[in-house]
Formats: sequence, structure tokens, C-alpha cells
Amino acid sequence: MGRVYDLAKVPMSRVERLDLVILPIGSIERHGNHLPLGTDTLIAEEVARRVAKKLSEKGYHVGLLPPIWYGYTWSLRHLDGTVSVEAENLAKFVEDILVTLPSPRIPRILIINGHGGNKEPLEVAVKEALNRLSPGIKIGAVSWWDMVPKEAFLQAFGTLPSHACEIETSMVMAICEECVDLGDVEPVPPAERKLLRSLSETRRAFSRGYMGDPKRAKKEEGERLLEVAAEELARRLLRELESEEEVGIE
Repeated sequence: MGRVYDLAKVPMSRVERLDLVILPIGSIERHGNHLPLGTDTLIAEEVARRVAKKLSEKGYHVGLLPPIWYGYTWSLRHLDGTVSVEAENLAKFVEDILVTLPSPRIPRILIINGHGGNKEPLEVAVKEALNRLSPGIKIGAVSWWDMVPKEAFLQAFGTLPSHACEIETSMVMAICEECVDLGDVEPVPPAERKLLRSLSETRRAFSRGYMGDPKRAKKEEGERLLEVAAEELARRLLRELESEEEVGIE
């Protein structure tokens, strides 16, 4: 049986050599009036926690880092409550974390992302960090929704994820039901995806800070989707961990 270590709280004297360290990242961003600003981070952190537990049950030692709460937001930075870090600053910040973290006890790091705007900065951070690290260190970044088959979303709500929609609302319900307030929420149709767009069009599309029909949210569907994401990510990680040679700092 492996163990999950909360690296912000446990003395390092008690930490064995870790097979994997997980770093969640999200954003502080307006999610309508019905969800908290930290929605993306809450979901990423919950998926990370579940993945770590599943890996530990298979005998692996996993470290959980505190999440990065701030991310890069473009489309909703005009709404109050949103806090955005510029893309290049976020990429450099994460790169520095990835470069300083590896050690003989930490040869693998996975970022679990909960915010769409972070994807490109994280790709840059991972590539630049790998260029600076020992060739034996392994790093990756994945967004939780990429682990969920489209059919799972469609089966639950007949739609794919959009911002602060019924899908995200359901997942937050499963994590922190008291964090959700559906009192004055009305349906907002998803914006048409265009090849060309302007800032004014984007702001109009996100004028309420959400899309979809959050009142359709169901706690049990949120729980199911969280579990689908964690199960698929854990499955892929197990396949890699079981098949690879020993890695580490050369």
C-alpha cells in the first residue's frame, strides 16, 4: 500500500521517495454569481486528490502540493472578482517551480489544470523546464476535462463543458455544496465559435460570467464526472508508471 503526502503539512523527514508529485492549478475568475471565484482550482484540486488516492491504493507514494490559485484569464478579466496573471508571467512562474522541485526523492511531476486559459502557458512552462532539468526528470501537464470522454458529458447533460455551466456547477456541488447559490441564475446560450473575434464580442458573450443552464446541475452527476476524470487519469498514469524504467536525476 502506498501513501499520499500533503507536502504543505507533513515534515519531510516522514516522506519516502515519491513516485509522483501532483501540482493542481486553476484560476481566480468570475463564474457568474452562482459559483465561487476559485471554481477552477477547487475542481483541479479535487481531481488531484482522487488521482493520488487511486495511485496510492496501487502501491505508489504520491505527494500533493498546494494548488496555484491564480491563472491567465483573457475573456472574463473585465468582470469584478477576476484576477489574471499575464501568460508569460504564469509560464515563467510555473517553470521556476518545476525546475526547483525535482530531487532524488521527486523524479516525476504532474500538473493538473482546471482552467482553459492556462493550457498554453503550461505547455511553455513544461518545455522550458525540461530544457533546464536533468534528462531523467519527467514532467507533464493535463487538463481534467481532456480525461473525460465527450460521451460522459453528453450522457449527463446533452452538452459539452462551457464556462460556469451545469457541468462545472454540478462538480462544485459535489465538492462543496454550500459554495453554490443558484438563486437568480437563468440560461445563457453558449456563444458561437468564430474564426475571427473581437474583444467587444467576447465581453458581450460573457457579460453574465457564465454560459449554459446551471440550474440543471445535479450533485450526483458532478460526482460521477469527477470520478470519471480521476479514474481515467489514474489509469493512464498507472500504465506509464508500471511500464517505464527507473527515472531520476543523473
